[in-house]
Amino acid sequence: MSELTVVKSIGFSVDETKKKTNVMKFMEPYFLLSPSLLALIVFLYYPFLKTIALSLSITNSQGVAKAFVGLRNYFRIFSEDGFWETLLRTFYFSGIVIMLSMILGFLTSVLANVKGKAFAPFGIVFSMPLAAASSGVAIVFQKMFDPASGVINKIFGTDFQWFLDPAMALPLTAVVTVWMMSGTNFIFMNAGMKNIPAELYESAEIDGAGFWRKLAHITLPGISPVMFFVLTLNVVSAFQAFAQVNIITQGGPGDATKILVFSIYRDAFFNFRFDFAAAQSVILFLIILAITLVQFKNEKRMVHYS
Repeated sequence: MSELTVVKSIGFSVDETKKKTNVMKFMEPYFLLSPSLLALIVFLYYPFLKTIALSLSITNSQGVAKAFVGLRNYFRIFSEDGFWETLLRTFYFSGIVIMLSMILGFLTSVLANVKGKAFAPFGIVFSMPLAAASSGVAIVFQKMFDPASGVINKIFGTDFQWFLDPAMALPLTAVVTVWMMSGTNFIFMNAGMKNIPAELYESAEIDGAGFWRKLAHITLPGISPVMFFVLTLNVVSAFQAFAQVNIITQGGPGDATKILVFSIYRDAFFNFRFDFAAAQSVILFLIILAITLVQFKNEKRMVHYS
């Protein structure tokens, strides 16, 4: 074999090796991401697309689509008398939860960052709701507010019906939800406050700024990115609150605490109207999506990064 043939043969082998190496480098990220992508497809994207498909169909009692009907399910939902009341009740409930949970998360974070030994345990106390299961918390609050044997009535010497009163059931359920979400809000806001440079507070104190001025001009702007994230998280959590409604009130008394998530649950697993439940799920998704898009559109007004 001539030297020229050997050189050509070696050159061909080197080129092939480089091509294989480049292909492997290109495919490597996709191989590493494949388990996560598979999990997302199976547990997120497929159920989401399946829900949309069911909302556009007529289903039997087993939830199997039998015929395509387009938007008919949506028109029927919007024409039902109780749907608009459920929707308004959902916004009312979510508004209470979002507002109070943001305020409570901020106040507990401020208290936990106050200097002094007396305030040292607050970090542990305020984060405790994060470790509690939602179903367990709901049962505890249900027993606390029991009109016959509840500790709340015994402490205050009252005989209120609490969760059995249509006027009080929804606000009280919202308060329970606020307590359940307070641990998460505290963790994020407290971390945001600890990342604010201490030099800013020291400079403000030298200039004669008091507690409230430092809170308004340093703390709030400093944690605004964290608060924006927490607000987004609270919007999603408030509109999807379910366990406390299901355990404490079951949507009652009457329909006083029947919010959209509970309506979806009842239609699917009690009334076996899976097509209606799917359509309501899509409506709930669109509501959360719209609110989230509005938030991100106004991000520059709400967040200060400097």
